[in-house]
Amino acid sequence: MMKDVLLKISEGKTIAEIAEELNMEYSAAIGIIEHLVKLGYLEERKRSDEESKICKSCPLYKVCSKKEFKVYYLTEKGRKLLRID
Repeated sequence: MMKDVLLKISEGKTIAEIAEELNMEYSAAIGIIEHLVKLGYLEERKRSDEESKICKSCPLYKVCSKKEFKVYYLTEKGRKLLRID
């Protein structure tokens, strides 16, 4: 299951999409992702300055609940597991 989650993240899926596509609870997907971070397969990053600028230009910015979100990237270890060059 962890490898499936890694693959979905490599495809750019959101946590909600991962949970739905893998038929699991949202909280279970978060738990697996946090575990993959601890194991060194994923890296958690905050939004870049450029991404923040784009977000702030959105007309819904003031009412958006997604102002602070995390982005997960595969580490070298994660790419090796999936054999992604």
